[in-house]
Amino acid sequence: MHLVGVRFAYSNNSVGVLAVAMGTVKIERAGAVLNANTTDAIFLQDKVITLGKSRAQILLIDQTAINLSQNAEVVIDKFVFGTEEDTVALKISKGTFRFISGKVATKSPERVNVETPVATIGVRGTEFIGQIDVNESLVALLNGKIEVANDGYSQVIGVPGFGVTIDSVGVIAEPIKMSDDKLNNLIN
Repeated sequence: MHLVGVRFAYSNNSVGVLAVAMGTVKIERAGAVLNANTTDAIFLQDKVITLGKSRAQILLIDQTAINLSQNAEVVIDKFVFGTEEDTVALKISKGTFRFISGKVATKSPERVNVETPVATIGVRGTEFIGQIDVNESLVALLNGKIEVANDGYSQVIGVPGFGVTIDSVGVIAEPIKMSDDKLNNLIN
Protein backbone atom coordinates (compact mmCIF):
# COMPACT_ATOMS: atom_id res chain seq x y z
CA MET A 1 0.00 0.00 0.00
CA HIS A 2 2.98 2.36 -0.49
CA LEU A 3 2.19 4.95 -3.14
CA VAL A 4 5.22 5.80 -5.24
CA GLY A 5 5.17 8.85 -7.47
CA VAL A 6 1.71 9.99 -6.36
CA ARG A 7 1.44 13.70 -5.55
CA PHE A 8 -0.99 15.09 -3.00
CA ALA A 9 -1.84 18.69 -2.27
CA TYR A 10 -1.18 19.45 1.39
CA SER A 11 -3.40 22.11 2.95
CA ASN A 12 -2.17 24.92 5.19
CA ASN A 13 -0.87 23.71 8.54
CA SER A 14 -1.45 20.06 7.67
CA VAL A 15 1.36 17.60 8.37
CA GLY A 16 0.19 15.08 5.82
CA VAL A 17 -2.66 13.54 3.93
CA LEU A 18 -4.78 10.43 4.13
CA ALA A 19 -3.39 8.78 0.99
CA VAL A 20 -5.64 5.73 1.27
CA ALA A 21 -8.94 5.21 3.10
CA MET A 22 -10.59 1.83 2.47
CA GLY A 23 -13.65 0.78 4.46
CA THR A 24 -14.60 2.81 7.53
CA VAL A 25 -11.87 5.24 8.54
CA LYS A 26 -12.43 8.01 11.08
CA ILE A 27 -10.45 11.06 12.16
CA GLU A 28 -10.88 12.31 15.70
CA ARG A 29 -9.98 16.01 15.69
CA ALA A 30 -10.52 18.52 18.50
CA GLY A 31 -13.19 16.35 20.12
CA ALA A 32 -15.15 15.71 16.91
CA VAL A 33 -15.19 12.38 15.04
CA LEU A 34 -15.20 12.78 11.27
CA ASN A 35 -15.70 10.26 8.49
CA ALA A 36 -12.38 10.18 6.66
CA ASN A 37 -11.80 9.97 2.93
CA THR A 38 -8.78 9.60 0.69
CA THR A 39 -7.00 12.98 0.26
CA ASP A 40 -8.25 14.38 3.61
CA ALA A 41 -5.64 16.56 5.33
CA ILE A 42 -4.00 15.25 8.51
CA PHE A 43 -3.11 17.69 11.30
CA LEU A 44 -1.11 17.43 14.51
CA GLN A 45 -2.98 15.58 17.26
CA ASP A 46 -5.36 13.95 14.77
CA LYS A 47 -6.27 10.40 15.77
CA VAL A 48 -6.78 8.23 12.70
CA ILE A 49 -8.97 5.20 13.45
CA THR A 50 -9.65 2.20 11.20
CA LEU A 51 -12.65 0.01 11.99
CA GLY A 52 -13.20 -3.65 11.03
CA LYS A 53 -12.22 -4.64 7.47
CA SER A 54 -10.70 -1.18 6.91
CA ARG A 55 -7.26 0.12 5.97
CA ALA A 56 -5.62 3.51 5.77
CA GLN A 57 -2.33 5.06 4.76
CA ILE A 58 -1.11 8.37 6.13
CA LEU A 59 1.55 10.08 4.03
CA LEU A 60 3.39 12.82 5.91
CA ILE A 61 4.97 15.79 4.14
CA ASP A 62 8.48 14.28 4.48
CA GLN A 63 7.29 11.07 2.73
CA THR A 64 6.97 9.04 5.93
CA ALA A 65 4.19 6.49 5.37
CA ILE A 66 2.10 4.89 8.10
CA ASN A 67 -0.12 2.03 6.94
CA LEU A 68 -2.89 0.93 9.29
CA SER A 69 -4.77 -2.34 9.16
CA GLN A 70 -8.23 -2.87 10.63
CA ASN A 71 -9.05 -1.82 14.19
CA ALA A 72 -5.98 0.40 14.55
CA GLU A 73 -5.44 3.85 16.06
CA VAL A 74 -2.60 6.33 15.59
CA VAL A 75 -2.07 9.92 16.74
CA ILE A 76 0.34 12.26 14.96
CA ASP A 77 1.91 13.60 18.14
CA LYS A 78 4.69 15.82 16.76
CA PHE A 79 5.88 16.68 13.26
CA VAL A 80 8.47 19.27 12.26
CA PHE A 81 10.04 19.26 8.78
CA GLY A 82 12.36 21.67 7.00
CA THR A 83 14.18 23.00 10.07
CA GLU A 84 17.08 22.00 12.31
CA GLU A 85 14.49 20.56 14.71
CA ASP A 86 12.97 18.03 12.27
CA THR A 87 10.91 15.50 14.27
CA VAL A 88 8.38 12.74 13.65
CA ALA A 89 6.58 11.31 16.70
CA LEU A 90 3.56 9.01 16.59
CA LYS A 91 1.50 7.18 19.18
CA ILE A 92 -0.02 3.89 18.07
CA SER A 93 -2.43 2.63 20.71
CA LYS A 94 -3.71 -0.54 19.03
CA GLY A 95 -3.86 -2.55 15.83
CA THR A 96 -1.44 -3.60 13.13
CA PHE A 97 0.66 -1.00 11.36
CA ARG A 98 3.57 -0.62 8.93
CA PHE A 99 5.96 2.31 9.21
CA ILE A 100 8.15 3.44 6.30
CA SER A 101 10.50 6.25 7.26
CA GLY A 102 10.83 9.41 5.21
CA LYS A 103 13.24 12.32 4.90
CA VAL A 104 13.34 13.22 8.61
CA ALA A 105 14.70 9.74 9.41
CA THR A 106 17.28 10.06 6.64
CA LYS A 107 18.57 13.36 8.05
CA SER A 108 17.93 12.92 11.80
CA PRO A 109 17.01 9.30 12.61
CA GLU A 110 17.30 9.93 16.34
CA ARG A 111 14.34 12.33 16.06
CA VAL A 112 11.88 9.72 14.76
CA ASN A 113 9.95 7.68 17.34
CA VAL A 114 6.86 5.52 17.38
CA GLU A 115 5.33 5.16 20.83
CA THR A 116 3.14 2.20 21.80
CA PRO A 117 1.50 1.46 25.15
CA VAL A 118 4.36 -0.91 26.08
CA ALA A 119 7.48 0.45 24.33
CA THR A 120 8.91 3.18 22.11
CA ILE A 121 10.40 2.28 18.75
CA GLY A 122 13.39 4.39 17.77
CA VAL A 123 13.65 4.54 14.02
CA ARG A 124 17.04 4.52 12.37
CA GLY A 125 16.05 4.98 8.72
CA THR A 126 13.91 1.97 8.16
CA GLU A 127 10.74 0.04 7.50
CA PHE A 128 9.04 -2.09 10.14
CA ILE A 129 5.70 -3.55 11.11
CA GLY A 130 4.01 -3.92 14.44
CA GLN A 131 0.94 -5.35 16.07
CA ILE A 132 -0.24 -3.73 19.29
CA ASP A 133 -2.38 -5.90 21.52
CA VAL A 134 -3.31 -5.79 25.21
CA ASN A 135 -1.74 -9.20 25.98
CA GLU A 136 1.29 -9.26 23.67
CA SER A 137 2.61 -6.85 21.08
CA LEU A 138 5.08 -7.58 18.29
CA VAL A 139 7.51 -5.42 16.32
CA ALA A 140 9.42 -6.82 13.31
CA LEU A 141 12.06 -5.20 11.13
CA LEU A 142 11.66 -5.23 7.34
CA ASN A 143 14.59 -2.98 6.42
CA GLY A 144 17.16 -0.83 8.25
CA LYS A 145 17.51 -0.81 12.03
CA ILE A 146 15.27 -0.08 15.01
CA GLU A 147 15.51 0.07 18.77
CA VAL A 148 12.53 -1.09 20.83
CA ALA A 149 12.76 0.26 24.37
CA ASN A 150 10.86 1.19 27.52
CA ASP A 151 11.85 2.05 31.09
CA GLY A 152 13.05 -1.48 31.86
CA TYR A 153 14.19 -3.05 28.60
CA SER A 154 15.85 -2.25 25.28
CA GLN A 155 16.46 -4.37 22.20
CA VAL A 156 18.14 -3.32 18.95
CA ILE A 157 17.01 -5.13 15.81
CA GLY A 158 19.34 -4.82 12.84
CA VAL A 159 18.51 -7.93 10.79
CA PRO A 160 15.47 -7.84 8.48
CA GLY A 161 12.92 -10.51 9.32
CA PHE A 162 13.75 -10.44 13.04
CA GLY A 163 11.45 -9.04 15.67
CA VAL A 164 10.58 -8.86 19.35
CA THR A 165 7.52 -9.49 21.44
CA ILE A 166 6.51 -7.24 24.32
CA ASP A 167 4.28 -8.69 27.02
CA SER A 168 1.52 -6.85 28.86
CA VAL A 169 3.88 -5.60 31.60
CA GLY A 170 6.50 -4.35 29.15
CA VAL A 171 9.08 -7.17 29.06
CA ILE A 172 10.77 -7.00 25.65
CA ALA A 173 12.01 -10.41 24.52
CA GLU A 174 15.29 -11.06 22.70
CA PRO A 175 15.01 -10.57 18.91
CA ILE A 176 14.09 -13.76 17.05
CA LYS A 177 13.63 -14.66 13.39
CA MET A 178 9.96 -14.26 12.50
CA SER A 179 8.42 -16.95 10.31
CA ASP A 180 7.56 -15.92 6.77
CA ASP A 181 3.91 -16.78 7.52
CA LYS A 182 3.85 -14.47 10.56
CA LEU A 183 5.44 -11.60 8.60
CA ASN A 184 3.13 -12.08 5.62
CA ASN A 185 0.06 -12.16 7.89
CA LEU A 186 1.12 -8.87 9.49
CA ILE A 187 1.94 -7.20 6.16
CA ASN A 188 -1.27 -8.33 4.48
